[in-house]
Amino acid sequence: MAKWIPSLWLTASPLEAYQDTEGITQPAGKRLLEVSGLVPAQPPISSGKGYQTPNSNSALDNENEVKVLDIGSGLGQVTNALLQSERVNKQIRIVAGEIDDSLLAHLRHKKEQGIDGWGTVDVEKLDVNSLAEPDDTFDYIYANFLYFLLPDPLAGLKESIRVLKAGGTLSLSTWGCSGPLQLLQRAISLLPSYPLIPPSSPPGGAWSHPRYIQQILTDHGLIDIKIEPYEFVQIADSPGDMARKMHPVVPILTAKWGEEKQELGWKVFEKVEELLKREQGEGPVKIWSVALVVTAKKPNEIGRTAIRDSS
Repeated sequence: MAKWIPSLWLTASPLEAYQDTEGITQPAGKRLLEVSGLVPAQPPISSGKGYQTPNSNSALDNENEVKVLDIGSGLGQVTNALLQSERVNKQIRIVAGEIDDSLLAHLRHKKEQGIDGWGTVDVEKLDVNSLAEPDDTFDYIYANFLYFLLPDPLAGLKESIRVLKAGGTLSLSTWGCSGPLQLLQRAISLLPSYPLIPPSSPPGGAWSHPRYIQQILTDHGLIDIKIEPYEFVQIADSPGDMARKMHPVVPILTAKWGEEKQELGWKVFEKVEELLKREQGEGPVKIWSVALVVTAKKPNEIGRTAIRDSS
């Protein structure tokens, strides 16, 4: 929070910018765990027989170790959700991988202090484009709002598939409709003036389209692809708190604003606060987003042989 002032906001480290923003992406991260089958869906499934507890996951009910990779872990949202689940047991080995040093230090602190169960998590510095892990290592891989942010998203995807075991599950999320982005675009449009260069678009726009995702996963040999639009609410304590939660996104949208970026970028935060205060008052505020929650499997050896034979 120390750099949350007009003169310093652009100098914040990723950890400083992302601080206290877990709620922006954690709901989708939790849904990834549920859709992949590793964590039971909540609330229980409704049926004609009343509310039924989802079937247990056989991968967690046997005695074999289940290896999980949370790649691009960030603040640890996916791992947090998994650790809070009743399904966590001694057979699960979780690796939280992150490349940024400030975020990595945050995760290592959680591990060293054993915060919220993190003492059992392996925290590793991992580059998603070149994972220092052997082939066929993980049963489950989670990438929460990650691939579309990479300079080369497909390189990161290929690496994840490489370290995924045959029969393993890859789960990823991306934005179908980003509430934060829509809010910021409105705020920018209300500025009296801003650079003629249009705001930079978020990278990887095609990743917001279900058919694009279906195609690239199919092209990379994955099967049983499921894509679920997942609507969720993002909450903040006040309009000012929600404006601060936009800290990681504004530098992306204003990337081409040159020398005016520092001053006008801060005015964007002020406009966000003004908008929300006018529409929702001084207290808690909320915005809505839609994530695309995606799961796919890597074929087992028999399936991979069949694919090769048919090609």
